Amino acid sequence: MTITSKVRVRELYERMGLSYLELYLVESVTGYLTLIEGVKLRDVRVIDIGCGLGIGAGLLSGITKQYACIDIACGLLRYPASLPNVDVVCSDGAMLPIRSSSFNTSILLNTVNADLDGSDLIREARRVSSLVLARSPRSIDNELIATLLRGG
Repeated sequence: MTITSKVRVRELYERMGLSYLELYLVESVTGYLTLIEGVKLRDVRVIDIGCGLGIGAGLLSGITKQYACIDIACGLLRYPASLPNVDVVCSDGAMLPIRSSSFNTSILLNTVNADLDGSDLIREARRVSSLVLARSPRSIDNELIATLLRGG
């Protein structure tokens, strides 16, 4: 993904702001709950890469040991930053400023794009955590996720 593409993505989400909730709140809540089904998150360290407005943080931060929200759109992070037990970092998920193996679980919900930097996002998630939970609305993205996570 080029720098120009990343800037466009960041600007789009910054402009959307809270209107994102009007479009995707129910889908996001359902997505997080489906993604974590059967996964133990109590007292573990979770990093949510591409967290957006922090819907996952709102749902899950109360049961985790630590919940870190990462997003390239810095303005969106003011919402999860107001939640207790939530750390926020404005960063490109494909180049995380985080030590390897710092988290137990990475969450990437609707963040991986096979046409752009999906492989880099998965690689970074695997580097910083032992368990990666990822899902996309697009089949091609989910195929990439399955291939990369199955690969070791």
